[in-house]
Parts: sequence; structure tokens; C-alpha cells
Amino acid sequence: MISCEKHAQGLTLVTVSDIGSNHRALLLPNQDSVDFIIDGEDFVLAVSDGVGSCSKAELGSKEAVASCIRVFTLIKNRIIEFESDNVVDALINEWRVSLDHENLDDCCATLKAIFKIGQVMKAVSVGDGFIAVSSDGLNLLSPTEEMAFPNETSCLCSRIEPRDFWTSDFNLDTHKPYAAFCCTDGVANGLVTGQELNLIRDIEENTSADMLKQEIEALLEDISDYCFDDKTVGVVKYEK
Repeated sequence: MISCEKHAQGLTLVTVSDIGSNHRALLLPNQDSVDFIIDGEDFVLAVSDGVGSCSKAELGSKEAVASCIRVFTLIKNRIIEFESDNVVDALINEWRVSLDHENLDDCCATLKAIFKIGQVMKAVSVGDGFIAVSSDGLNLLSPTEEMAFPNETSCLCSRIEPRDFWTSDFNLDTHKPYAAFCCTDGVANGLVTGQELNLIRDIEENTSADMLKQEIEALLEDISDYCFDDKTVGVVKYEK
């Protein structure tokens, strides 16, 4: 299990990734990726799951997450506007360019990302896993069923189009606490269906920033008992 934690200006960001027992037994790599960057009070957090049937799935997921970091930098530098269409177009382009010398269909990957700029948190999703946000009684949950996507292309691949993405804006009152959660399907499949928002509300209301990493690690350990896939999660908690 690999964990990372950072505190900055009331923000706590925690990422945890654990290779699945099936990949460990077969000596295969963890095909999930996760990363984040904080710039002042703004940040991006992204998780990605490489599609297991693809020969370079781990590369696809790594570049999906790296593309989110680059797009965040483009937004902060005012090279692209912080609008959903622009963000999705830039993500697709960055991912394709980064894999220019690869067959994209060897590198298929899902993507869950949240971009926080000012008082807006933008959720961007393609494929399984989920994103959840909670703040002072208000909640956001991305689609958790593959059927919620407009066609069968529910991952980054050669056929990916902007319409394959789900996006939503969550308007924050930055004087109030909030929490956000992004995970791959190895985590989502280990949770009780319909309890996603209860989990994120519990993190917002009952989990201290100092205990957040320990609590997320314990969650993945519990899930590992009955889910054999790679498991990756990124969590943000904000409190003054």
C-alpha cells in the first residue's frame, strides 16, 4: 500500500493505492494511478484505473492523471478557460499527445478528477469508480453505473469523445468545511451500493484531518478482504 498526505492552508489531501491480490499473485503491476497538486487554495486531484485487458494499461492511467496536472496548470496560467468543454477537450488532447507513439487502445483507462479553482469545484468523470463531494448538507455524486454514460466508450481510448465525459460543478462556500472523494472501481465495488454519500459526509463531519490518512488506509484494508482488484482513492478535506 502506498500513501501520500499533504496539508496546506486548511486543506488535507490524502491518496492511497494498493495493488490487488490477483495482480500481486500474477506479478503484474498496479494499473491504477493517482496524483494531485496544490496551488494556494486551488488544487487538482485525479485517479485513474488502467483497463486490465490492455497491454499498457498502467501507462494509460499514469498519463491520464498526468494530463489532469497539466490541464490544471493551463487553467491557472489562463491559457484555457475554466469551463467544462474546454477542460474536457484539453484532457483528451493532453492524453493523446502524451501517448503519441503508442497504440491508444493498448492504454485504455478510466478517469476521475476534481479541479478546484476559486469557489468552484469541477468534477470530471469517464468510466467506473465515482466522485463524491459534501459540504454543509449539499452533496454531489457522479454516476456509478456504466449505463449512465452515453455510449459504450466509457474510458479513455482511441474513440474517446467529449460527450463520453460526465462533468458537474459544485459551488463552494469556502468559509465552510467540505470533503471530496475520488476512487477507482476497486474501491467503489467494495462499498455498499447507495452508501457513497454517507461515506463522504462522515469524512466531512466526523474524521479529523490528522486521522484522515489512517482512516482511508483502514478502509482499503477492509475492502481488500473481499475485492481482489487494484484499489486507489484520493480524498480532500477542508476545514478552517
